[in-house]
Amino acid sequence: MRLVSQRQRSLVFYQSLPSYTQEWEKIALILDASPSINALAWSDLHTDRGGQPKKATGAKGMSAEQVIRFAVVKIKERLSYRDLKDRVADSICLRAFCLVDYDDVPAFTTLQENIKKIRAATWKAINAAVVQYACDQGVEDGECVRIDTTAVKTNIHHPTDSHQLWDGNRVLARILQRIEGDFERLYGAFHNHHRATKRLFYRIHNTRGEDNKKPLYKRLIAYTEKTVGYARVAREALRPERCASFEEILIAAGYVSELDRFIPLVEQVIDQSRRRVLLGEKVPANEKIVSIFEPHTDIIKKGQREIIYGHKVLLTGGRSNLITDCAIEPGNPADAVQFIPAIGRQEQQFGQCPRQVATDAGFASAANAREARDKGVENLMFACARKKDAPENNHDSKVYKRLRKWRSGIEGVISATKRAFGLDRCTWSGFESFKAYVQIAVLAFNLQTLARHLLA
Repeated sequence: MRLVSQRQRSLVFYQSLPSYTQEWEKIALILDASPSINALAWSDLHTDRGGQPKKATGAKGMSAEQVIRFAVVKIKERLSYRDLKDRVADSICLRAFCLVDYDDVPAFTTLQENIKKIRAATWKAINAAVVQYACDQGVEDGECVRIDTTAVKTNIHHPTDSHQLWDGNRVLARILQRIEGDFERLYGAFHNHHRATKRLFYRIHNTRGEDNKKPLYKRLIAYTEKTVGYARVAREALRPERCASFEEILIAAGYVSELDRFIPLVEQVIDQSRRRVLLGEKVPANEKIVSIFEPHTDIIKKGQREIIYGHKVLLTGGRSNLITDCAIEPGNPADAVQFIPAIGRQEQQFGQCPRQVATDAGFASAANAREARDKGVENLMFACARKKDAPENNHDSKVYKRLRKWRSGIEGVISATKRAFGLDRCTWSGFESFKAYVQIAVLAFNLQTLARHLLA
């Protein structure tokens, strides 16, 4: 018989699924097995941006071990900082993993502040310690590797000239409006062209034909140049000798820092827009800026695929599907240029050069094949490489065919990091934070992969 209602069980004693709990327990054991991991994070947490040690006073704060574990949960569960706090507070399993069994979970601002303090190089070193643990457990040996590159987007909108001009205008106008509010002597000194530039942006977006857009672009560039001129006037008016008090000097310093950051970027946007749209020039990719908010963003084009605005990331994987190396370089370096350095990092990580290496045709060159042979690589496979670039291998041999099939597995690893660990788009701001985000995602992926190997 169907009941009308039933008694509510206590939520305090709710337990997670056994498989879920076992995986987190295994990840905790992996992290505990390498004491150097916590020492690396502690070093970053106890130094300022200049690398100087902080005073050992004040509140106790989060431990280095807690910061690492909260970061892993954030990436593995694909959570924002606010959701991270709520998710850990609501789970007995994650409370135990993050070492806050009966304590209050730190505020989301505290989590963000501490996680962002750990540098990309530190996350890379932590990942190396995890890979070394995998070697000690016999999960990975580094003898057979596959290498590929992918592109990770930065958190920007599609970069059209009109949109960037509007961005520059509205950001400078917003700063000038705040300056007028804080400095009475500058009130009413600047005109706000935000509404006019926004209207022009939408008209350009909805107008067809390059010839019809040019007059609109001329007006939009003219308005943006006026706003930059106002910003330069404000910059001069906020010089320390023109401030009436020490308090004004401190307030002005913050605005000057913002203006010094954005004025050159907006001027670069104006220059490239004039050259591209009005003069019809082809501006080289290394001279372009695609976002005033993330100016480090590179233009990545791989073959006939869509253009990606972000950074190229090189990943090296082993037999166990662990990512044994991750490198992020500025610009858009050719794959072939990164091949030998990647082999060198494998040699440094494992103490010996890999015996078998499989890559795609982008890494192929006669010089790379020759140098890899000299380093000790016995079997080298460049998939679909030209004959003059490929090593002297028997393409009908079982080893070559096996490596060619096995190489494609790196595509699955890349797909998993993008779908499940957030490597499709980096939501952190700045190039150093971008590198840290990628390294944390690689670490979370490796911890999950290694934990499942050990549980199998």
